[in-house]
Amino acid sequence: MFRRIYKFIKWTLIIAAALAGFFYFRFEPADNIVWGVNFSIPQASYMGFDWKKMYLDVLDDLKPERLRVMAYWEILEPERGKYEFDDIDFLLAEAGKRGAKTVLVLGHKQPRWPECHHPDWYNSLSDEEKDEALLAMLSASVEHFREYDSISAWQIENETLFPYGFDCGVVKWGVFRKELSVVKTLDSRPILVTDSGEKGAWLPATWAGGDIFGSTMYREVYHDAKQKYIKYPIPAFVYRIKAGMVETLSGIDKVWGVELQAEPWFESDVHETPWERQTELMNPEIFAANVEYAKSVGFEENYFWGVEWWYWAREHGHPEMWEAAKKLMSEQ
Repeated sequence: MFRRIYKFIKWTLIIAAALAGFFYFRFEPADNIVWGVNFSIPQASYMGFDWKKMYLDVLDDLKPERLRVMAYWEILEPERGKYEFDDIDFLLAEAGKRGAKTVLVLGHKQPRWPECHHPDWYNSLSDEEKDEALLAMLSASVEHFREYDSISAWQIENETLFPYGFDCGVVKWGVFRKELSVVKTLDSRPILVTDSGEKGAWLPATWAGGDIFGSTMYREVYHDAKQKYIKYPIPAFVYRIKAGMVETLSGIDKVWGVELQAEPWFESDVHETPWERQTELMNPEIFAANVEYAKSVGFEENYFWGVEWWYWAREHGHPEMWEAAKKLMSEQ
């Protein structure tokens, strides 16, 4: 009996190791990695700044070649059926003037707290009406924004099948498939789908029909339940194995790093956290280590998470992170 169990475990481990090796070598890391930044209008405003001025400073001083910007539903459709595209038009037009390529994020589930984003009128709708309203917003948005050549890809929803955020569960599979179908009928540019790099399964999100897969890459976070900071002990090769699985078992052949941690994961609030504590959690040395980690993974595009915080720190007399990022951008 024990011999059978031993043989089963042995062959299971051998097969698992062989598959892991196959997937690891299936993924070919990029030789020339392109660095970009994420940008959120509400986050810039929350930091206490004129978001347009911040955005232009990002474009003109950091000079990123890639951007990932969030088009939150509450910005696009504050009143049902009445769309306000001006703010996102500004982001896309200014990026286009400078030749920066942009991933435009659309949908209900989007980056930054509370993760699910919608206008107030959404709350009073039935479940069926919520789905109809989501698809209507998505259709109107793509029809409007598709005129911008600066858009390199559409991202539809964020970490679609990963429940995270305040009252924010997974996106229903059928609805997600309909969203992707709507975009594909309206525009030919590729669609990016994402999942948590640390806790996500990856493959189910890719099977919905995307063209590019995006993974987060956080190194140190605050764990609310444990009430302490934890570091993810994930070797770089794990990301490469999972990327190889995506390329082998789905129709996707591009994997990007959509959120590379470059700001502190705050326990409370940026305005309440002493600078000494903030710089313990993120500084140019940690930034450089995260960059090297991302290089060892080898995703061809990586988008830093935290440009608004870099700006906040610079404006409060601490330009070190801004300058470190600027130097990196200038070298690509």
